[in-house]
Amino acid sequence: MLQEIREILASDGPFAARCPGYEYRAEQIAMAEAIADAFVHKEHLLVEAGTGVGKTVAYLTPAILYAQAGSRVVVSTHTINLQAQLLTKDIPLMREVMGKRKFKAVLMKGRANFLCLQELDHAKAIITYHHDPLFEKLKDWAKASKRGDVGELDFAFPDWSEVCSNQDTCRRQECPYYGDRCFYYRMRRDAETADILVTNHSLFFSDLALRMVDPKTSILPDYSAVIFDEAHHLEDIASGTFGLEFSNYRVTSIINRIRKRKDITIEPGVLDYIQRINASLFDSFTSFGKQEFFFDELYRSGLKQLIEQNASQLIDQIDGLNTQLLDQDAEGDPVLKDRITSYRHILGRMRDELNDIFFAEQPGFFRWCEKVFGGRYFTCYLRMTPTNVADILRDSLWGSVDSVICTSATLSNSGTFGYIRRRLGMEQAEELILGSPFDFQSQALLYVPDDLGEPSNEPSYADALAARIRELVEASEGRSFLLFTSYRMLNEVFNRLVDEVPFRLLRQGEMSNERLLKEFREDEQTCLMGVHSFWEGVDMKGERLSCVIIDKLPFAVPDSPVHKARCKAIEREGGNWFRDYAIPNAQIRLKQGFGRLIRTKNDCGVVAILDSRIHTKYYGREFLRHLPHCKATKRMDRVIDFLGRTHSPSS
Repeated sequence: MLQEIREILASDGPFAARCPGYEYRAEQIAMAEAIADAFVHKEHLLVEAGTGVGKTVAYLTPAILYAQAGSRVVVSTHTINLQAQLLTKDIPLMREVMGKRKFKAVLMKGRANFLCLQELDHAKAIITYHHDPLFEKLKDWAKASKRGDVGELDFAFPDWSEVCSNQDTCRRQECPYYGDRCFYYRMRRDAETADILVTNHSLFFSDLALRMVDPKTSILPDYSAVIFDEAHHLEDIASGTFGLEFSNYRVTSIINRIRKRKDITIEPGVLDYIQRINASLFDSFTSFGKQEFFFDELYRSGLKQLIEQNASQLIDQIDGLNTQLLDQDAEGDPVLKDRITSYRHILGRMRDELNDIFFAEQPGFFRWCEKVFGGRYFTCYLRMTPTNVADILRDSLWGSVDSVICTSATLSNSGTFGYIRRRLGMEQAEELILGSPFDFQSQALLYVPDDLGEPSNEPSYADALAARIRELVEASEGRSFLLFTSYRMLNEVFNRLVDEVPFRLLRQGEMSNERLLKEFREDEQTCLMGVHSFWEGVDMKGERLSCVIIDKLPFAVPDSPVHKARCKAIEREGGNWFRDYAIPNAQIRLKQGFGRLIRTKNDCGVVAILDSRIHTKYYGREFLRHLPHCKATKRMDRVIDFLGRTHSPSS
């Protein structure tokens, strides 16, 4: 396999022949060979590939060769954007490159992405959809679509959750559409003959959870190896998947579905009462003055007895409703009988999850609440989350799959993979760190001032920070990407600069992320201000971006329940939460932010990290040591000079 890889990726090989401007990259060859070696020897591999290595081609090449020899490979990503790149660009290109060596790649999505024709039939009987223009469009689309994938819709159908595939309402082989007409099972049957499966981390871990209980219930077909791209997200995704989540809309959704059925006889007062109890339960959480908090924080305010009483009462009422559904007269009406069975499955699952969240003894898990705001409304989530997924993954993943490849541009910290190994329970694995082929010494300048003082919530600090950011965006002529660690500081700076700089300031949250990026690309007199999701995955090539400004070191929010629970667990085991968790996590995040600037060999510009702790704290140098090696300065005049030279016509 190694020789085949070298031939395919050679400077005069088939890949180069189909890609004008292709450049041979030793780092890409090294990564591909390391993955091939891991496949052959059934080993796990951690590989960090710097920007410009071309890691998707580096892992697709050995994955395809290995799959063609009879070993199916899963490629799992975190973002839809990377999935789209694989399916529309990288995999079609690899088909051309491989020539006569054919391979089949299939995208696997969760069932909620697919229209259920049985659910659509049930919806047709609901009077509120009669003559509804959006529902008519949905029916027309269903007739024409070959995939039934919600991603194909060019309009929004607000009740998609009522017509999509659902594990509680799916009749499987008993469904009249189960044959070739079921969109979801058509995808699964297609995957059975695939060499390469493309999916996302969430679905992969959902499948893994099912395999832990009963391998026969798995979603993905059996595979020999998995490649996790964007692997730095694995812990968070696995934590969510192996935990529980219950929102304030769960009960309301099933109650509304039952109300719409004129052939199900439940007293309206019964349904109203269940909704009132649900609202009362969640009111205790929504009225608490924090966006994220442990249950125990709320319980200490004296509400534990009331909350558990409401939770117990809601469970009892769900049980009662389930019994009433069982008593419905569905004799001679198989469609109604099927619908009632589906609703009872949904109610049974809800009852079990509520009981687990409020009353079950679950060592190694913590209970917390999160309120997510969106427009005029917000969703309140009650969660039960594992503190550490290492023990879960140790046997179910590392001990069960022949070869697992974890890759990302930001996977190591302080030059090692110790942090990611500990967090994921990955004891035996080969390691490889590959730098970027770009010339950061000439393409980038790092600016870290030492005169701003330590970050604080004082208005005077926000004044100083905004003033320095103003200097930077004016020096870069507006071509700046401003990354913040909190919405609070983003808004503080925005309010101070919006009428002071001669550039338009785009702020995350004002419109969709996609539209923000589109407007930033198209309007040269624009600066983009973002948090969280903008620290990675944003690929802004060329002169449109010449300055990335980071407000401070991206330590996790200390009040976050997830952060607190993980740190307490580390301390209980004799570790140091700041050294073993906070610093490594922030190092990886900082590398992600830094990586927004240089995306091609022709890009150049400045990364500004406006945090004086890099100069004053013992851990400061460690943050800089493992960023791409480039020239650095504390002086603003050198930043202005560097940007002036990069903006000049002769540069």
